[in-house]
Amino acid sequence: MPWTTFNAAVIKTRISARELAIYQETAVKEWPEGGGEAEVPDDAVADERIDAIASQVLARFRGQILANSRLSYMGADGTLPDFCHEAAAIIGRVGLLGLNPVPEGMTDPRVKEYQDALAFLKSLSSLSPAVFLETPTPPETSSTVCPDYGGEGRLQF
Repeated sequence: MPWTTFNAAVIKTRISARELAIYQETAVKEWPEGGGEAEVPDDAVADERIDAIASQVLARFRGQILANSRLSYMGADGTLPDFCHEAAAIIGRVGLLGLNPVPEGMTDPRVKEYQDALAFLKSLSSLSPAVFLETPTPPETSSTVCPDYGGEGRLQF
């Protein structure tokens, strides 16, 4: 299984364009202590948060993978196995946006999706080490081979 870079761009693939635009706009607003309308500072950059969240999620997944006592291989820093990207991006999205309300009927699937991602994360410490290898090793063959005659398994001699 190839290990590929996990970063903010991967998390953004799980966020709709509208959500991302609203996040970009609202994440940098600062509300005055005395009340009033929120203002966006001139030097505000919302992307820094998503980069930090991506780093935190990456560390969380790599830590869970390292907790697998049978594992002897780990991909390069900044990478996760491809099959982890979906769950990591979902957890990153929740870290960025929270389980904010979306159009009716969409919140429940997102909650379930998040719960599934957390369950997947927990499972990483008990998976077979073979799933984390970049180049899978072929299965070992048995030396006790019993040939079939006539293409029928019941005719073993």
